[in-house]
Amino acid sequence: MLNNAALDIAIGLMLMYLVLSLIGTIVNEYISTAVSLRASTLKSAIENILDNPRLRQDFYNHGVIDGTTQAKGDHPSYLSGQTFAMAIVGSIDAANAAPSFDDVKTAVEQLPECNIRDILIAQLTKANGDLNAFRNGIATYFDSAMDRVSGIYKRYLKLISLCVGAVIVLALNADSINVGAALWSDSSLRAQMVESANDFMKDNMRPATPAPAGNATMTGDTAAAFADRLNTLDATIRPLPVGWKSSDLVNPSSWAGLWHWVMKLFGLAITALAISLGAPFWFDLLSKFMNIRGAGEKPQSTTSS
Repeated sequence: MLNNAALDIAIGLMLMYLVLSLIGTIVNEYISTAVSLRASTLKSAIENILDNPRLRQDFYNHGVIDGTTQAKGDHPSYLSGQTFAMAIVGSIDAANAAPSFDDVKTAVEQLPECNIRDILIAQLTKANGDLNAFRNGIATYFDSAMDRVSGIYKRYLKLISLCVGAVIVLALNADSINVGAALWSDSSLRAQMVESANDFMKDNMRPATPAPAGNATMTGDTAAAFADRLNTLDATIRPLPVGWKSSDLVNPSSWAGLWHWVMKLFGLAITALAISLGAPFWFDLLSKFMNIRGAGEKPQSTTSS
């Protein structure tokens, strides 16, 4: 095995970043589920698309949409383009259960001036008398709009991730500079963290990017599992010098105290930026470093030059 202090320090820091990133991911999942982030983002997008109040009300009253809403207990968190198109075609002339292309065209032309009217007229023109083509055109338009909505959702999730990461770093006093110094000066701590990293890599699959959360409620079982996952991750990095102590609360009135806080904030900022890269990034990087450490020294050639 390579006995390299710098490599072991890097492994210890990466394990800390990985664990903190996973804690952040778990908290993000909890928050986004609790506030129904995806469902509320989709609701806002549909309200922007369906800017005609009557058509929007008939759309939500349509059996395809109303059934989804009733099953979820709230606004659905996902709609396919075909489902959206089916509900729209059935809502344009709600009194007609099986409208023809001409019926739909007449109903669309009678809508007041609005964005959705322009969109539907454009799709009618492209469909050229084919109701199925009209429905498919609406589905394609909706899927394209949802690509933009996914970008908005990801930006919201990224903002939540940054805020959660900052709170975790401050709450745990996860100072990269202090942790790095402790690892440098304590060989037993380095060995312990390398062993923990090795065990962690064996026991865990590569963390995937979390799927967008729906609008499920947080049950007691879910909350308990949430707490258990946090406790398990916390135990992994507990040997490291994280957490606030009285010695950390130095009076900044002196130059020494001021310098202490400057370095403290710098170390915390490094950790916050590191965990913003996400758990999959640190898992892959830690895997590579563990492979390097476990590769051993290159055997000497037995052939003469």
